[in-house]
Amino acid sequence: MHTDIKVLAPMDYHTFRSGLATDKSGTDCIDPLPYFVPLIQSFEKLALGRYFWFILDFPKGKHCASGGDVDSLTPFTNERFSSLEQLQLHGVTHPEDLNKILAFSRFWIELYDGRRAMGDLKVTLFFRMLNALGDYYWIMVQYPEVIMNENYKIVYGLVLVTDISHIKSQGEPMMTILNQKEHICQQFYCLNANTLSQTEFTPPRLTRREKEILQLLTKGHGSKQIASLLHISTKTVDNHRQNMLHKTGSKSSSEMVSMGIRLGMV
Repeated sequence: MHTDIKVLAPMDYHTFRSGLATDKSGTDCIDPLPYFVPLIQSFEKLALGRYFWFILDFPKGKHCASGGDVDSLTPFTNERFSSLEQLQLHGVTHPEDLNKILAFSRFWIELYDGRRAMGDLKVTLFFRMLNALGDYYWIMVQYPEVIMNENYKIVYGLVLVTDISHIKSQGEPMMTILNQKEHICQQFYCLNANTLSQTEFTPPRLTRREKEILQLLTKGHGSKQIASLLHISTKTVDNHRQNMLHKTGSKSSSEMVSMGIRLGMV
């Protein structure tokens, strides 16, 4: 697998909204929630930290359902959040991040437009938003599934938002798109093009076991817990962790976990 780094120009809301789906013809989903429920039920097992989810109605530009830790991870109650206008959510996004996130979002939406299936692509955004206490914190935003109209434009999108403040406290907003079929990971930033040139590099090659351990480290498990879950010795886990630190050039497990999230490895 290799990783491309690309730079996008920031975008305003009017440009972001232009050309998005305006109707729901060709879909059978009067209520999209039942369609997404099986996937929503898997979030608790797969989430890397506290999380909430919502369904975005693209033609209306507002939410139509939500759940999870909305009350603590956003300034809104779940009842209000479930029908929130998209512009109100943008209002609690860090002002330095908003136009960058709009550019990222528009890019992946255009990837979906006109395509029947995008199952090979895994899109992840990283930026800051306000919590219930009025503090900005880092979140990871994923788009596990969408519903399209007869013209293959997105009508409904399921969005998973995870609190990653325990492993990320600084840096630039970014987006990763992992193409699992072609083994390519693209990283997107909104920076001055002279600051970050387009480059390509080969990320570290981890074994299947090392990837399993990295996934569990990301969830906050220690060596003893990992050993118990994988039915191996604690010493074996520690040996794998040392090898992974060497492969990734990381100085600590937290740095290694951050790199794994950034590259879409977990």
